[in-house]
Amino acid sequence: MKLEVLGVDDALQFIGREVEDQVNTVAQIYLEEAQKATPIKSGRARRAWNKDVQRQGFTVDNNVPYIGRLEEGYSKQAPRGITGPTLRRANRRTSRL
Repeated sequence: MKLEVLGVDDALQFIGREVEDQVNTVAQIYLEEAQKATPIKSGRARRAWNKDVQRQGFTVDNNVPYIGRLEEGYSKQAPRGITGPTLRRANRRTSRL
C-alpha cells in the first residue's frame, strides 16, 4: 500500500508566510507602543525607534544617546521609563491576536 501526499511544499510556504506576517504584526505593535511611551521634548527620541524583523524574531531599538536616561525615568513625562510600559501595553495588545 502506498499513500501519496501532495502539496506539502506549498502548504509549508503558506505557513511560513503567515508566520512572517504575524511576527511583523507583533513587531509593529511593539514599535508603536515604544513610540507612545517615549516622552517628547523635540520628538527626536520618539522618531528614532526602529524595528528589524528577521525570520526568527524581531528587535525594536533606539540609538539616541540619551535613551538610557529616558529609560531610567529622567523625564517627568515617563517617570517609569519606556521598556516596562511598552512591554505591558504591547503584551495586552498581542494577547488579543
